Amino acid sequence: MLNSIQTYFLNKKLDSKFSQKSEENFGHKIGILFNDDVSDRYQLQQLVESNYGVSDSDISLLGFSRHRYDRVEKPDFVFIQKDFTIFGEPKSEVITKFTNTKYEYLFNFFGQDELCLEIVALLTKAKLKVGLNESNERINDISFAMDSKNLDFFKESSIYIKHII
Repeated sequence: MLNSIQTYFLNKKLDSKFSQKSEENFGHKIGILFNDDVSDRYQLQQLVESNYGVSDSDISLLGFSRHRYDRVEKPDFVFIQKDFTIFGEPKSEVITKFTNTKYEYLFNFFGQDELCLEIVALLTKAKLKVGLNESNERINDISFAMDSKNLDFFKESSIYIKHII
């Protein structure tokens, strides 16, 4: 019952908010939201470093896990559904730190039915939000029709972004 109430408020929050955008220059900071149960953090970081020519200090990664950290301590780059209040507000310092950073690019590397990741993407300020067609269309400025496990996403997106910006 508690989980369904929280899901209701998370959906309501997603429906009522608009993506955080700004015209300010944010430098070269890149944020990556991903499903930690599916993707490897270090592999994603290396792909962004090689395709965008940034150092690891300019990359912030935040993963969401449904299963892996139920009974063990989670690392500082992962959040779980319990990191939200019953009303859908983030209560984790990890989420707050990520969403308070201004990014030039935010990569939403996750598929469909990722409500918690969608909320964090919605709350994060970025000059350009790039994601997959599988995810919610309201959170991305540019979407790619690729599978959420296809790591060519970063190579393809770099080609398009370099031509657009």
